[in-house]
Amino acid sequence: MVEPLALGRYRVQFTASAEFRDKLERLRALMRPSVPDGDLAAIVEQAVTEKLKRLEARRFARTQAPRKTLSQIETSPTTRQIPAAVKRAVCERDGGRCSYEDEQGRRCTAREGLEFHHLRPFGHGGDHSVDNVALVCKCHSGYLAEIDYGREAIARHRRSTTRPLESTPSASP
Repeated sequence: MVEPLALGRYRVQFTASAEFRDKLERLRALMRPSVPDGDLAAIVEQAVTEKLKRLEARRFARTQAPRKTLSQIETSPTTRQIPAAVKRAVCERDGGRCSYEDEQGRRCTAREGLEFHHLRPFGHGGDHSVDNVALVCKCHSGYLAEIDYGREAIARHRRSTTRPLESTPSASP
């Protein structure tokens, strides 16, 4: 439960396992030098900030010291891998949210399940330039893929990549 208390202050409450409580106590002990009073809110905020940095670095190529800038990279479609500099620029441009706009110009507000989407598909010769790559949510990525490749082709692709959790026993006579 997240409950507003005042401007910029929230009460966060949840039920946790004994293992989680033990991890919090270990974290509190390890963070004593940076949080001398052991304030749990400060400790959790620092831990969440650090985890966000790691996840965003992996997912969106965010880093303090990038190896290459946009001007130093090759964007021609020789591989499906989108260069890190392009990912950083696209994420910055799109504001970390889905960039899909409907016919009325309303932009999707999703910030979860984001994917990089080629506006001119990679499979049709699209490159990895910032102008050709957009950040979109999983739902709109699927919708745009159906527009690019056709609903039937995407349905076949989804069926071929979906594995059953367990095999169905065949009926015996």
